[in-house]
Amino acid sequence: MPKERDPALSAANVFYMLLVVFIHVSAECVSGYIVGSVPFYPAAAAHRTATVAVQGFIFLAGLKFALSAGRDGFSLPRYYLSRLKRIVLPYLVAFAAFYACYALVGRIEPSVSGAVREFFTGGLTAHFYFVAVIVQFTLLAPLWILVGRRASVSLTLFVSLFLTLIFMDHMPEFISLATSGKYWFTYNSRLFTSYLFYWIAGMTAGRNPEGFGRFLDDRRRAITVLWICGAAVDIALYVAIRLGIYYPIWADDFHLFVSVLAVLTVLSHARKHRDAPLFRTPVFEAADRASYLVYLWHPTVILLLDGVMNRTGTVSLTLRFLVRFLLTAPLSVGLCVLWQKFSARIRKGAA
Repeated sequence: MPKERDPALSAANVFYMLLVVFIHVSAECVSGYIVGSVPFYPAAAAHRTATVAVQGFIFLAGLKFALSAGRDGFSLPRYYLSRLKRIVLPYLVAFAAFYACYALVGRIEPSVSGAVREFFTGGLTAHFYFVAVIVQFTLLAPLWILVGRRASVSLTLFVSLFLTLIFMDHMPEFISLATSGKYWFTYNSRLFTSYLFYWIAGMTAGRNPEGFGRFLDDRRRAITVLWICGAAVDIALYVAIRLGIYYPIWADDFHLFVSVLAVLTVLSHARKHRDAPLFRTPVFEAADRASYLVYLWHPTVILLLDGVMNRTGTVSLTLRFLVRFLLTAPLSVGLCVLWQKFSARIRKGAA
């Protein structure tokens, strides 16, 4: 029997999954619309607002880890085995499929060293970096257990925020200095240090779920208003950069704070509606359980849709977006749910 899931966490998980799909569905519009044109502004605003999905996933992962590690009978070997089955093996299959396709179409030159490098760095295709980051957090589980048991909550949050801001902006510079300028690190977005605060904040919430829930319930309106205001500024900064009229060096730092507010807002409203019938339906629960597979495989649906539109001469960016928007999520979720059901039947028959 699958373990029972918190409807609020499941709702947030599915929401972030759909945000990731939207980010990739709308990417062509954001890069293809003429900067400053009428359709550019809503596309840029929606895309920028959605770029809190990975941060939300990492927060949820930290929260769930703290909940698991805090239960009696928690076993580190069993935890690693479960992560190997649920994260690494599906990623290995997806990586092999993408690598083979890219090699066939001439996008990459196949090589053992290149395949190994791309596998471990998550650099083969744009969305795989999240897997590299979450595996790093997983491997450091003993450290997080120690932090959860020994460290002060407020001090841990402060230090993790400080380290995240520093490493997010300056890790390549530190490595260049350490190597006397011989090496410039290009994988900073794939290091856990760039997302440390989200994980630690999630762990903090998971260590006291009742208190965190009360905080979200009591401060829902204030959190939401702060997020709306912060998101408006964040969008304005992004548009200003794209228009070439202002290049704030603190834009990424500000986006971190907006992302935290977005995570809190989503969880707060998910808790408010956690008893909604939708969150108890088999379809929704299946989508929740398939969310990681959807994350891994949804770009293939986009590629297939783009291929059809290319062959039919569909060049309108808006029309192409609408086709992707209407079909990518349903097809991705439906196919992944069907695959999970099929593979479960195969395992059951083999048992």
